[in-house]
Amino acid sequence: MTGANTMAEGATARDLVRSVAQDLTWGWKSFITNSVAGSPLCPRALRYAILRLRGFDVQTPKLQSRCTFTGGRDIRIGARTSVNVWCYFEAVAPIRIGEDCHIAMFTTIITSSHDVGPAGVIHRRSSAPVTIGDRVWLGAHVTVLPGVTIGDDVVVAAGAVVHRDLAAGGVYGGVPARLIRTLDEAPSVLAAANAG
Repeated sequence: MTGANTMAEGATARDLVRSVAQDLTWGWKSFITNSVAGSPLCPRALRYAILRLRGFDVQTPKLQSRCTFTGGRDIRIGARTSVNVWCYFEAVAPIRIGEDCHIAMFTTIITSSHDVGPAGVIHRRSSAPVTIGDRVWLGAHVTVLPGVTIGDDVVVAAGAVVHRDLAAGGVYGGVPARLIRTLDEAPSVLAAANAG
């Protein structure tokens, strides 16, 4: 065996040990965040405390069970915001959720992707932050993709896929999400409906 082969094998062994150590560290942190704090047996106040101790900028105890947090801790959830069950937050890049929001069950917020070029998928990961304004309601099964900013006072209908920015004061739905109406249209629509 030559010296070069021994060094290559040593580097591989070091890489393997480092990888195992990283996986164990991540696994333990994920277990605390997602299995203990995410358990339906964990009271919301304790879930809130665990997430704060883990370094998440969570300003509300209104987080239901079975939510999953991956990718990092750069997540801010504003005061009085409520997060329903089984939501998924993938924070490779920052996630910012404003105050007084409602995040319905099975909502997914993703901050990373893989680029696609002429030769197909490029295995280099790209990421971009997601910002959600104040008083936003994301319906059940909404998916928010990387780089999206959702303005204040927005409603996103159940099942929508948000792939680009949404302006403030609108109701959006569909795949991909499109403007259905503005919120200031609601009083006139209700008045016309009630007049007949």
